[in-house]
Amino acid sequence: MRSGLTLALSLALTGALLGMNIVLHRIRLAAPPADPERKLTVTTKRLVRNLPPPTAAPVATNPPPFHWSALESPDYATYAANLRAIGCPERTLRDILLPDIEKLYDEQRRQIENEPGDHFWETADQRDTRQRQHDAKLRSLELEKRALIRQLLGADWSFKAMKELRGDGFAAALMELLAGYMDLRGTEHVFMTHQLAEDDAKAFQTATEGIYLDEDLTKLQAVRDRFEADLARGLAPSELEELRLRIALLAGEDFRQVRRNNGVPVSGAELREIAKLRADTKDVWAKVLNLDDELFTEELKAKADAAFTELLRRFLGPERFADAERAKDDLFRQLHRSTENQGVTKAALVEAYEARRAAQQQADEIRSDAQLSNAERAALLAAVRAQTAQVLSRSLGPVGYTAYLKEHGAGFTNSLSLPRAPAGATPQANSSQ
Repeated sequence: MRSGLTLALSLALTGALLGMNIVLHRIRLAAPPADPERKLTVTTKRLVRNLPPPTAAPVATNPPPFHWSALESPDYATYAANLRAIGCPERTLRDILLPDIEKLYDEQRRQIENEPGDHFWETADQRDTRQRQHDAKLRSLELEKRALIRQLLGADWSFKAMKELRGDGFAAALMELLAGYMDLRGTEHVFMTHQLAEDDAKAFQTATEGIYLDEDLTKLQAVRDRFEADLARGLAPSELEELRLRIALLAGEDFRQVRRNNGVPVSGAELREIAKLRADTKDVWAKVLNLDDELFTEELKAKADAAFTELLRRFLGPERFADAERAKDDLFRQLHRSTENQGVTKAALVEAYEARRAAQQQADEIRSDAQLSNAERAALLAAVRAQTAQVLSRSLGPVGYTAYLKEHGAGFTNSLSLPRAPAGATPQANSSQ
């Protein structure tokens, strides 16, 4: 009985297992086949707090290109301010503004100059009046231009003077001689100041037509004084004094002849002292503006020359002063230049010069003697010429005399002869006829 039960249980269990297998098989058949290449992706999101929304990244942009039109203005004050605002140096500022201003006022000047001219029905007084009005308009325009330049640049400037100074002509060479010891600032100041003061003097002379009353002379003196004051404002005292001495030396041709042409031993320091003597006895500021003839009478100028001569005699001493006086005479300079390297002594040179000067005086007297005929004059002049040649030959020696004749023989002969008659002229027996 037990074995039957066991068998029954075994059969029941086997049946249950068999049924379970059947069910599992059916489930496996109903499921889709697995994809061996399918992947699993895991995504994690970042916690975002309450932050401001992100702004767009700045985009790099190039500044607009520079153009002069951004600086230019029809108003000169604004134009100058714009140039200074970008760091334009003052010298460059002048170089930009001055030509532009000059062009503007040149056009206005041409308009004045092109105004209708003479009319045949005008009287002389009417023409003179119109000319004075014309000159007054031009002067007013010039002063207006100066005022504008002074306002913009803080000082008086002249475009014309600037061009001359920066050129390679006489003005630049003269300023190198006069103000070469200064820097560019000082040189420009001296030249501009002189140019403007000279223009003022010329304008005044034009307005007065060269006829001066006492009040006119006072105004001219004011031009001269203002020139000196304007120079002093831009120069150190030592620079101004050096300029005064150089002008005195340059204006005195005889000083340079003393040192250059006759071998008188005058050092640079002595020449400077001579220039000081001249500057102390002559108004160099009036001279450089060509106002000395207007401001000083002939009597005053003669007194000043006499005072300088006496001071020079005391400074050099009698012997050197005599040397300096001889050096002013072209006759002596001719002798000295031609024999300088021929071993001629100073005493011999002085002897030859005295003979040459005496002969010249005799020749002048013979030629001016109305009582002599041309034949008599010619004979007397020939005698003077022969006698002078003997003295020169003896004093200078054969080598020195030959050198003198080689360089100045024609002048020596002509100066001691009758003047040559013009071609076609008939010689007269007596100049008084």
